[in-house]
Amino acid sequence: MNINPDEEFEQYLKDPVDPELKALFEEAEACLQRYDAKSKQVKQLSQQMQDMAFSLDLECAEWKYEIYLGNRNDLKDNSN
Repeated sequence: MNINPDEEFEQYLKDPVDPELKALFEEAEACLQRYDAKSKQVKQLSQQMQDMAFSLDLECAEWKYEIYLGNRNDLKDNSN
C-alpha cells in the first residue's frame, strides 16, 4: 500500500502528535478565522465608503449644475 506524503502531512496537520504543536495549530486557526472576519468587515466598510463617495459626488454635481443654471439665467437677465 502506498501512502501519499501529502495526505500524511495533511493528517499530521489535523492531528499532530506533539500537544504544544497542536495548541499552536489551533491558535493559528483561530487567528486565521478572526482575520477572515475582520477582512470581511473591512470589505463591507470599504463598499459603504465607496457608496457614500459616489453619493457625495452626485450631490456635488447637482449643486454645480444648479449654480451653472443660476449663473446662466443671471446672464440672460442682465443681457435683456
